This record gives sequence, structure tokens and C-alpha cells, in this order.
Amino acid sequence: ENMKPYIRRLTTKQLKRLGWEESASNSHFDKLLRPTILALAAAADEPATVKEALKRFNSMRKPEDIHPDIRGIIYGTAARLGGQKEFDKLWQMHCTSTNSEERVTLSAALTAFEKPEQIKQALEKITTKDVRLQDAMYWVAYSFMNRYARADTWQWLQDNWAWLKENIGDDLSFYRLPLYAARVQSDSKFLPEYKAFFEPKREPAMNRSIDQGIETIQWQSAWRERDLEAVKKYFGKS
Repeated sequence: ENMKPYIRRLTTKQLKRLGWEESASNSHFDKLLRPTILALAAAADEPATVKEALKRFNSMRKPEDIHPDIRGIIYGTAARLGGQKEFDKLWQMHCTSTNSEERVTLSAALTAFEKPEQIKQALEKITTKDVRLQDAMYWVAYSFMNRYARADTWQWLQDNWAWLKENIGDDLSFYRLPLYAARVQSDSKFLPEYKAFFEPKREPAMNRSIDQGIETIQWQSAWRERDLEAVKKYFGKS
């Protein structure tokens, strides 16, 4: 939360210059920069940006109503701040979309909710016929990236390991699961639990990811232990 005022100040100039709509005067790089600035501002709860994102989400009837470059920002803002109504709208669009890229964008939003009810619903959707097997790993990876869903996702992974192995075990993404679980962890206290689950599952195709996961938790924990207080102090003053 202390980083948000800093990010709002960081984006103010470009947010004012670029706005939401492309113009004829925009360079190629402006078109690439706009989604980045809007995403940062929305995530930092810049009031006007959040208000506009929610307005656009509430008024849209289908994905094509929103420019593809900013759909993820609008979906994500609605999810982060929303509840059941927003979840149902996103899920309906997911189920009716025939565009693979759009379904992935929607899955990122459906796994971005902060409220426990919607987190639970999103995880439960993964094993249903409405989520294609080739998309399931996106749902798992995005759920791990949501800090509000991280603990629930870890439990879901353990509970559904047999389903994952049976249905996705031949896919390269399955063998990256140890990395998905590790890269969002920065507390050394998690390492014994991580090892207890993954060590018995070692096999040639899984070994490298497990080892990399262990190293990732170790170095991120060391970095956090070394620098967390300094980072908190810096942003607390900014």
C-alpha cells in the first residue's frame, strides 16, 4: 500500500499526456506505453483511472466493446475491486468466447479477485469442462500470482495433484508447477513445506524445476530478509 502513492506520482505526467484513447499524433511507442501506464495507475488506485476502468467494464456487453490493448486492465480492475456480479460477467464472457487469447486474458481476471468467495470459485473452475486443459496451467499460474489467493492455490495444488498429473502430465507446463509455486514465495518458513510435497514427486522431467524452485525460495527469502525493512522505510517516506 505504501508503494501506491509513489506509483501514482510516477505515472502522473504520462497518464495525463496519453489518456485512454489513441490519437493520430501517437507514436508507435506511445501506443505501447499507454497500457503500461494505465495498468500501473489502476493498480495504484489512481481515482480517475479506477473510475474510468469500472465505467467501461460496467457498460461493455462483449469483449469487442473494449480495445484489446486495455481489456486486461479493465477486467483486472473490475476483478480486484469486485465481487460476484463482476465474476459472473467475466465468467460468462469466458464461456462464450471462441478466441483463445481472449480466454487467457479473461482467466487472468477471473483469478485476480481478492475476496475469498471468488477465489474459491475460480479454483473450482479449473477442473471443469468449461476450462480447456491447455488453459488450466494459466489458471494455476495466475492464481499463484494473486497474493490473496496464494495460500488457497497452494492447497488446491496439493489436493488436485492427481487430477493435474492425469490430465496434463504429458505437457511441459505440468513440469513447471514447482516453479509456479516457488516464484511467489519469499519466506524461508515455506521451504520445508515445499520440499515435503515435491521431493517425493521427483522424476527426471521434474527434477530441474524442483531444484530451481528451492533455489528461488532461498534467494528470494534472503533478499527479503536483507532488504525488506529498507524498502518499507523508503516507501514509507515517499
